[in-house]
Amino acid sequence: MVRFVENMNKWCMRLLQLVYLNLLWTVATILGLVFIGVGPATVAMLSVLRQWIRGNEDVPIFSTFVRYFRESFKEAAIIGGLYSLVGYVLYVDIVNVSSWYVRVVTLMGAFLYLISLAYIFPLLAHYDWKGIKLKIKMSIVIGFSYLQYTLVLFVAIVVLFALILGLYPGILTFAGASILGYLVMWMTHQVFSKIEREVLVKEEDMA
Repeated sequence: MVRFVENMNKWCMRLLQLVYLNLLWTVATILGLVFIGVGPATVAMLSVLRQWIRGNEDVPIFSTFVRYFRESFKEAAIIGGLYSLVGYVLYVDIVNVSSWYVRVVTLMGAFLYLISLAYIFPLLAHYDWKGIKLKIKMSIVIGFSYLQYTLVLFVAIVVLFALILGLYPGILTFAGASILGYLVMWMTHQVFSKIEREVLVKEEDMA
């Protein structure tokens, strides 16, 4: 019984932390006029979530969020704006295009876009690579190289939000972004860890 209470307390505290992190993400996005702020705010949020996933659960949320927001601002703002623009164009094309051939091509482009979108911000939070082109390229390469993980992530997102909408839709208002971010960061972190282990094994074999 004591263990059950402790676990419940732990889950409640985590939920409150997700709500707080979601609030920081929302405020930072709005202060950046959405289009500019969404990228840095997302990287900052994922960086905090990455610390939790790696076991650093006592990391100070506010100061860590602000630090990563500032450090990643320029690059993340450009990437966030670029992906927002491309997403909007794809959406308009899918809705308005009448030709089935063009629609199929657009849907294929949208699938490629979603794969890249799933990895680009976790890449910014996880790696200190230089160059926007390299990061966009690697988001696509990793997404396709580990397509099974990517597809599981997409299914998990759909199932999670379907459950939330069916049970308690209001939670999306208070913690929707941070819950989604946690799921995305957790899955992509598994992929990044797998890549790093494979690289380490290859280096040991070559030594």
